[in-house]
Amino acid sequence: MMTPTNHAILSEYELPPGTIFPSSAPRYPNIWVLVHESLAANYRAAITLVMQLLEECTDMYNDFGYAHTGEGCDAFARRRGLQPVHLGPDGARSHDHCVHLRFYYSPLYAGNPVETAEGRYYQVAASVHYEVDRPKKFHPYVDECPYCGCTGEYEAYMGGTIKDKNEKVHDPLGVELILYGTIRGEAIVAYDGLNRLDDKYDVRISEIIPGPDRSDITSAKVGVVFLAPRK
Repeated sequence: MMTPTNHAILSEYELPPGTIFPSSAPRYPNIWVLVHESLAANYRAAITLVMQLLEECTDMYNDFGYAHTGEGCDAFARRRGLQPVHLGPDGARSHDHCVHLRFYYSPLYAGNPVETAEGRYYQVAASVHYEVDRPKKFHPYVDECPYCGCTGEYEAYMGGTIKDKNEKVHDPLGVELILYGTIRGEAIVAYDGLNRLDDKYDVRISEIIPGPDRSDITSAKVGVVFLAPRK
């Protein structure tokens, strides 16, 4: 059972099983952008559109020209230099942040487009997380950080395992950032979430908390964005 919010189509849409993704993928993709077939001639065009929109919103870029096979993905992107924070005696633990995006196209070619109650959509999936970027010696974790750390609503994971921090702290923070352009509700300067696309498209966003029947979804939260023409 999954608990959806804010989206009627989700009753007709089921996230694909984790078994379709390569074993080298460390976690289930936690951002899904579904593009209405009227906005893209084919799956490749839908991928191109999503990448363009993410570039516009987040200024993401990739040192590898997007093509990349790390962790079983088809492409990799990131945005660096976010939320510098002054921490520690004399600033000794100060750092900035980065959002990483790994895209998984190949496993979804056979399943696109999918039928929903409101038409057919192409699925574009990514695994995103938010963490320490620089200096490298602190990457990826500074537990006491008020932005990326195990503080506030994530305090329960202070001193926890890397797995818990990845799946239950850094993944949900990445979802929040991509969907809304915020971290813990704080807007990021010069950074827009996909929600800002509502001036161009009919944008509907849902956050899904996986239930016990979806143990294949390892991240604590999955964001689903439906893009359709404005009515």
